[in-house]
Amino acid sequence: MLLGFVLSATIATTGVEAFVSLSAPQSSFLRTSKFSGSAIEAGPIFAQNGGLNLRNAGRNRPSNLNTFMSAPVKGGLSLEYLTADSTKIAYDFIPGNKPTVVYLPSFNQTRFGSKASALQTWCKRNKQGYFAADYYGCGGSGGQYQDGTISRWTRDTVALIENVVKGPVLLVGSGVGGWVMMHVALQRPKLVKGLVGIAPTPDFTKDVVLPELDADTKRKIKETGMAEILWGGNTYTISQKLIDDASDQLVLQGGSKSIGITCPVRLIQGLGDKEIPPNRALKICDVVASEDVVITYVKYGDHMLDEEEDFERMTADVADLCSKIYEFDLSSPTSG
Repeated sequence: MLLGFVLSATIATTGVEAFVSLSAPQSSFLRTSKFSGSAIEAGPIFAQNGGLNLRNAGRNRPSNLNTFMSAPVKGGLSLEYLTADSTKIAYDFIPGNKPTVVYLPSFNQTRFGSKASALQTWCKRNKQGYFAADYYGCGGSGGQYQDGTISRWTRDTVALIENVVKGPVLLVGSGVGGWVMMHVALQRPKLVKGLVGIAPTPDFTKDVVLPELDADTKRKIKETGMAEILWGGNTYTISQKLIDDASDQLVLQGGSKSIGITCPVRLIQGLGDKEIPPNRALKICDVVASEDVVITYVKYGDHMLDEEEDFERMTADVADLCSKIYEFDLSSPTSG
């Protein structure tokens, strides 16, 4: 077994350079870059409405959400934003240096997961702005879970960025959050300065989940509006509205550079992921127009990517992109 060496190899994808670290089994990872030669060092929660039992997404959930603000301008924890249709969205906002790091949770999870906690801790230590919200129908937010969709979660995220964060953002999307972040970047390219995807799952409904569902499960989803499914060894709740909406939100079905995302992109993907094909990261790399795309493959990483080493990789990518972005206050005579 080789130890302590970094090998350079070429993957069968045009313009992609691969770097493999074999220093230790638990931290082994392969990193690819869209442009050649650009390596970088390497308890259940219930929705308040509808009673959906979500998978445990973290600890230390606040006991109540009692700060109601329709147009908040200050930061804090466990705040609420009122959407255009009078639905409350629960969020945490810690103002700090720009860009504000916006965390977008995984499917069936809330903003209190281990990745969110690690990211919030890093932002506090580095005085970086931090923002995270529960999706419509999830956790502390209002709405029925079966009405939650990719387009709805995207629309709410855009509204929160414009009306609460109010400035440039770096989006960190885990799982389905990686799908949402791509749409937010397309809708607000001037505000979104970079993307970090953690096992992102764009288009998972079309080519990963639906083909594996049996006839009985598909019928139950149609008749009742939603059903529990087994996906990659884990149980998830999926709705008919999400499936229907997702068909209009697909981003990976076009050719090379078919998606007009031009900001820097960092992707972290486990090679042991049983929920999403590891080559999905390469597909994202191909379809986005950005030339600054770097992929980190974690040799033994699963879909959750919730080991300490995974958090370190995530925050390293966030630090990398934050260092590329500068905001000057042009109203100050001493700026710039």
